[in-house]
Amino acid sequence: MTKSKISLILILLLIVGAVLGALKATGVLHWGEESKSGFQKKGVLAVICEVEVSRPVNGLGQPFEVESMTMPAEFNLDEKTGWYPGEFTISENRKGSLTIQGPILEISRPALFKKYGFAVLGDHATLDRTNGSFKQWVDLEGGKRLDLITGSCRRTTNAPF
Repeated sequence: MTKSKISLILILLLIVGAVLGALKATGVLHWGEESKSGFQKKGVLAVICEVEVSRPVNGLGQPFEVESMTMPAEFNLDEKTGWYPGEFTISENRKGSLTIQGPILEISRPALFKKYGFAVLGDHATLDRTNGSFKQWVDLEGGKRLDLITGSCRRTTNAPF
């Protein structure tokens, strides 16, 4: 190969590298990030969950009543809202706020009512899109947390989260 051909190839490689670097820097090109960005980012994510509900019967010191059930949940990624029909629920007509932290979707809503001798300060639920794990809990006065629902969800369309 002549010196001029080698120079031309090096210049072309530098130009291609510069263009790819510019595309990556501006966010147009994403390589090596598919696992982070492979989740649905827009629209409504509807799921069906198989869960166990742990329900206090006569106060927090008593054994909880445990029931298995199937329930839906919905996460509106555009409006940043969500709902589910759990215990002390965030219902479809009183949706909670949705926050997204990587694969975790969290629905929350402030509350203020008394139950079992404690003030309930907030209601929360999370969906981990890496494994479909669903959890719901309430925040109680005094910095306490009462876990109520655990289970596993899947999309109603059988597509990945």
